[in-house]
Amino acid sequence: MRWDADKYDSVKAPQIDAGRELIRLAQVKAADSVLDIGCGTGKLTLELARLAPKGSVLGIDPSDEMLRRALEVSARMANLKFIKSGAEEMDFEGAFDLAFSNSALQWVKDQRQAARRTYRALRPAGKIAFQMPAKDFCREFFEYTSLAIKRLGFERFFESFESPWCFASRQEYAGLLKETGFLNVKVFYRDYRLAFNSIKEVLDWWSSAGLRPYLAMLPEQEQEFFKYAFAMQFENNRTSRGIEFNFRRLFAFANK
Repeated sequence: MRWDADKYDSVKAPQIDAGRELIRLAQVKAADSVLDIGCGTGKLTLELARLAPKGSVLGIDPSDEMLRRALEVSARMANLKFIKSGAEEMDFEGAFDLAFSNSALQWVKDQRQAARRTYRALRPAGKIAFQMPAKDFCREFFEYTSLAIKRLGFERFFESFESPWCFASRQEYAGLLKETGFLNVKVFYRDYRLAFNSIKEVLDWWSSAGLRPYLAMLPEQEQEFFKYAFAMQFENNRTSRGIEFNFRRLFAFANK
């Protein structure tokens, strides 16, 4: 699946706000060596590099499109590098004080492999700071995609559809980290109330990431019909403050 880095960077991005909260909770030190797993376009990786001026930051991502944008925004940072790699493919040993990942690990199907590779990449007493959508993160997303498929009669396009995501509950993810060998495991939810001014903003945000696997199943001429049928259902969520809905995120911290 190809990513549109321009679109991802241009839309309102609540995941960036959650990522900045994750950075604050991670307590990055000036001399830390940091691994940013699923760095995307590098916005938060750049912030990590500024917090670790005496250390180093490496961003990894499997998308060429995202990495090209990341390299553009980071050209002047001497302590920041990027390489192409997925979380389950990275091959580091005892190299990092902190493994950071914001809203990316839900795209990794082999969660156990990613956890093992992360553990191996950390130095003794190294730590993780992860954030991702939780299981059942947004009721409307799953309800409205299903209704759009049904109302448009698009079931035939989704007969072979397989979810590209792996969403975990708090208990499931804590169990995975403990099974991997992590200590002082702390996993919790943060519930966010997202608000958008218009249906266009809602559609732009979902189209930048969440809707992409659905759109990839459709012929190009059918994609606009699907996006419209999905997005217009968010009129049901309109309040005096705009279009609102809940979004649950999972935060995870632990030490090697």
